[in-house]
Amino acid sequence: MQDRKRIHSGEKKDGPKRKRVNRNKKKNWKKHSDVRDVEEFLDDVRLQERTVGGLLSEKANENLFFVTPAKRRKVRMSKMDTDSTSLMLSLCIFESSVISGPRTDPKRLKRRTKPLRIDLNLQPDSKVPNGRKLKRKREREGTLEKKGILPRTDRLLLAQLDRPTLAHVDEANNNPGRGFYDLWGERNPLDSASQGKDPWYLEQTKKSRVKRPDRLHKKPSELPAIEIAAAGASYNPTYESHQDLMLKAHEVEVKKLKEARKLSRKLKFPTKDKAPTEESRLRELCEGLVEESEDDNPPGDEGELEEQKATSLHQRERKTERQRKKEKEAKILEDDGQKARQDAEKAERLRRQSLFQLKSIQTSLKTRQEELANRKKLRGEKQKAKALQPKRLGRLKYQEPDIDVLLSEELTDSLRRLKPEGSVTKDRFKSFQKRNLIEPRERAKFKRKLKVKYVEKRAFREIS
Repeated sequence: MQDRKRIHSGEKKDGPKRKRVNRNKKKNWKKHSDVRDVEEFLDDVRLQERTVGGLLSEKANENLFFVTPAKRRKVRMSKMDTDSTSLMLSLCIFESSVISGPRTDPKRLKRRTKPLRIDLNLQPDSKVPNGRKLKRKREREGTLEKKGILPRTDRLLLAQLDRPTLAHVDEANNNPGRGFYDLWGERNPLDSASQGKDPWYLEQTKKSRVKRPDRLHKKPSELPAIEIAAAGASYNPTYESHQDLMLKAHEVEVKKLKEARKLSRKLKFPTKDKAPTEESRLRELCEGLVEESEDDNPPGDEGELEEQKATSLHQRERKTERQRKKEKEAKILEDDGQKARQDAEKAERLRRQSLFQLKSIQTSLKTRQEELANRKKLRGEKQKAKALQPKRLGRLKYQEPDIDVLLSEELTDSLRRLKPEGSVTKDRFKSFQKRNLIEPRERAKFKRKLKVKYVEKRAFREIS
């Protein structure tokens, strides 16, 4: 028992009890969350920004490494200087073993001891400006200014101001004296650079002018963009023109009323007198199933029975195959000869009669030509009328808008008191549909998915 207790107590000491914390509350997030790895990562990023001027992973390979152009060089890495706080890589470059002994030339010695480009890239490159360097620059600019020498940027700006510039003045669009040219014509100033060159060269170099498609030359409808309103739509029309426009509007309303009445009549439930009964329903169900009974032996069939008996007796006398073949050949020869004679007689008769039918033939030909000309004319008129009608571009048909007309009592003698009719936006929208620029459309039906809940506010409840 004691050993068991010791074992249990040892297990408790080795693994500390995990503290249960409610992490649903915001105040426990920062208190009981381990964010040391995130802080170490951020410290490393800040160190790289301070020392190198940015992240090493974002720097290009050209800024970190370079290819040594010399031949047979042996590069050996030395130990890093632990006392320096900056990240430095000391590389020792030795000459080839072909030349024995160190060189004593000071220029070569200086070149050899010059730090590598990789070391310069890894040196601190802080974004904080160097105050001493800026101070020396300002002092140098001050001494040059006292001598009358301006900085290079100021000299470039003064040279740019002294350079004469040809200011381009845009001509007004309403200037009648300005030049015009056809954009798609042959003499286009924009195409002067490509004139006289090989068409194959212009096509391959994409410098040739794009050919305008033929479909763009043809309008989708022959209707004008703005149709002239009727004379009766004026604010001060004559009596006859106003009455004509009123009559057209009246006919449109009568047509709509007839269609509405016809639809209601078709959908109306029948009255009690015309309602279907059980007897009419059974008659419709049995339609075509029951045939009417007829007499088995009508009186007119006696002669037919006698003829059938006679033919049956005649069929009993059977002929041989040779006899039937001879009779068939004789019948064919007789029929062919008789038909040939009849055709020859008919052709001869028609040939003789055609001599006396020249005038009638000429008259029939003239009538036929006039009929074809009239058909062609009607076909052209129908095509012209069809070109003025809107096409079926979508699932909906085009519907003519309502005629905007004022009643007799609404007419005024002044534009100030004139009551506006219609809308410019709707008129343009209908014009686009009529000229086949857009398909006829209808307003989308909005269907609310959730029901609207009305709540009485407390302030309103207190007043009421």
